[in-house]
Amino acid sequence: MTDVPFKKYSKSSGFYTKTHKEFFTENESLLAKIEEHNRIYREQPVREYCKLCHEKLPTLKDLVSHDIPYFFCSNCGHFNGAYEDTKEFVKKIYLEDTNYSDHYVNAEFDSRTKNIYVPKVDFLAENLPPGIRPRVLDIGCGSGNFVYACLQRDIEAVGIDFSAKAVDFGNQQIRQRLNKSPLTLVSEETFFQSIVGSDASVLSAIGVLEHLREPDKLFDAFEKSRMTYLFYSVPMFSASVIFENAFPAVFPRQLGGDHTHLFTESSVEWMHKNKNLCSLAEWRFGTGVMDLYRSLLITLKKNGASDKLLKIFEEGFAQKIDALQAVLDKNNFCSEIHCLVKKERMS
Repeated sequence: MTDVPFKKYSKSSGFYTKTHKEFFTENESLLAKIEEHNRIYREQPVREYCKLCHEKLPTLKDLVSHDIPYFFCSNCGHFNGAYEDTKEFVKKIYLEDTNYSDHYVNAEFDSRTKNIYVPKVDFLAENLPPGIRPRVLDIGCGSGNFVYACLQRDIEAVGIDFSAKAVDFGNQQIRQRLNKSPLTLVSEETFFQSIVGSDASVLSAIGVLEHLREPDKLFDAFEKSRMTYLFYSVPMFSASVIFENAFPAVFPRQLGGDHTHLFTESSVEWMHKNKNLCSLAEWRFGTGVMDLYRSLLITLKKNGASDKLLKIFEEGFAQKIDALQAVLDKNNFCSEIHCLVKKERMS
């Protein structure tokens, strides 16, 4: 990248076991759900052009994961699934699947906010230019954990989402705590209009870009809006993908289901350059080593490993997960990146 942004690496893996216990205890049902989503995805038309830069994709596949071929774009390096994210696919995955939002809608609202979203808000606040008092529009807000975290930090914030279930739950939770209902239900047709018409100064898109059928519309709306800053996170091609491919009987957290494509360092760089975005701060962290630990643990238990062996594995490997993960993060081989960017040219 041409900019020299502030760079931060890693975070404690404790949030993984605190907020995603089901990854360890419900492997079979989660794997079955991913396989069903992949079945629906395979029914869609073949993708011919890169999801991000729209250049023609190569014909030689780079990976097959859970029966889905994937290709690196030879132009921008983006990692593309073999099929289109059609309107029908999006509808079936996000709207018709009544269990989809259950992962985001749960009773542990406060713990999810504290462990996952407050650190994101703090990173945003710490890296905005001095004197900026942000107003945040959080798109794809789900149950509003990021919005709630902003409000806890005395940052003005509202959110919009497609899911009535998530919005209703989030407003209920926030109203009980702060007597506010900051989340609004929108349709796909009004989603981008809400961005253009917002009076916020910061557009927040945490885990959103990878779910949009037409991500270009987001950047167009941001460019047309009065907002200056975009704070986003996206899933990355990383060690997690390699481990998932090596353990096909374990639920793949990173690739598959609603994650039909992944960003790479080069595709993030391409996106910033071609969407006229200047990077101010970047936070790279991953769960690759934790995913490896989970895969090994589930496999060992299936193979009948004794409690004594599992304890030795815990002491010899699990207690060093953060240290091992830090090596991957600093090598830019992590599963997630958060970026605070600003418009290069104001409209």
